[in-house]
Amino acid sequence: MRVIIVDDEKLALRQFQFEIEGIPWVELSGAFLNPVQALEFIENHSVEAAFLDIEMPEMNGLELAEKLRELSPGLVIIYITGYEQYTLDALKIKADYYLTKPYDNEDIKEVLERARLLSARQKKRVYIRTFPRFEVFVADSTVYFPNSKAKELLALCVDHCGGIVTIEEAVDKLWEGRKYDARVKNLYRKAVMQVRQVLAAQGVEEIFNGNRGSCQIDIKKIDCDYYDFLKGIPEAVQKWKLGRKYLEEYSWAEETAANIELSVTGKHFRDSE
Repeated sequence: MRVIIVDDEKLALRQFQFEIEGIPWVELSGAFLNPVQALEFIENHSVEAAFLDIEMPEMNGLELAEKLRELSPGLVIIYITGYEQYTLDALKIKADYYLTKPYDNEDIKEVLERARLLSARQKKRVYIRTFPRFEVFVADSTVYFPNSKAKELLALCVDHCGGIVTIEEAVDKLWEGRKYDARVKNLYRKAVMQVRQVLAAQGVEEIFNGNRGSCQIDIKKIDCDYYDFLKGIPEAVQKWKLGRKYLEEYSWAEETAANIELSVTGKHFRDSE
């Protein structure tokens, strides 16, 4: 679990580092005296929890939490402070935990365990990978599709980011060159049925809506590296840069891949100006 701490007292940072040293599943990604530096760090790094002091110069911990949540909505916020009077204010901004100073190793362990459980619950059961090839995972296990066209149809829905895929478009992309007749329509319907069956067997059939004339995916119920890229999440952007391939097994995905590359190149150009 990756965490940061922000406190304007060096002693407080050192104590926190000392207390978490013996917890193997915790990684201290950053320790900051300055809240502004913490914000700049979160813009380019993914962390799961932030431990914040409240009374700090330039920006107090309450203001900092609001800005951190804008950058990373799922971030778990934990306050470590010697001022109990801020408890109500912390609750108003939906802080997750509140730890008062002085604290010890057991206090930190307890809060970190709660934060880890909360962070895990915020993650969706279904994760879809598009860089470099298409794979679906449910609870970290790979989902097997016995029919390649059913898998490709689901990939096409993912590519549409929740938009409707019509039967005409599906036939054009998946059965390129085939005559649009009753036979190819039946192939589409068979693929829709098999997507449903595979997802139902995994208990996640609610992520897909398919009928005789169209289908789509519910993006609110999945995590996906491509969607994270579109949100500008640093890890997803870095993942693209490492391979620069998107749904490489499907020729129809080349246009999206080109747009992804163009957006990255554009960002690089703007950064260099």
